[in-house]
Amino acid sequence: MEDMRRLIDAPNSDIFDVLAYVRFTLAPLARRQRAGAARSSGLGGYELEMRQFLDYVLQAYEAHGVEELSLRKIRDFLRIRYGGTNDAKAILGSVAEIRKAFIDIQGHLFR
Repeated sequence: MEDMRRLIDAPNSDIFDVLAYVRFTLAPLARRQRAGAARSSGLGGYELEMRQFLDYVLQAYEAHGVEELSLRKIRDFLRIRYGGTNDAKAILGSVAEIRKAFIDIQGHLFR
């Protein structure tokens, strides 16, 4: 994978971009570009605190890559940002709502 990124001069891109380039000759986007587009198109409609949480997730994605988008990471994000799931639920809403927002923002990353 790293070799492929270097070959197409896309060290800050994800597998999605590498495969899109190989298959469709689409120019790869850096994670920062993807996150910026997701912020513009995907944060509307959420309350302020949820927007801030999703922005926190996007920042982690920018810094560390697609691994941050795993559903297993939600609990870690909630613990780090809010101290735990119960505290996060009091601020953000139900676990189902948090999970849905976490998944929905990813759809905006890979459009």
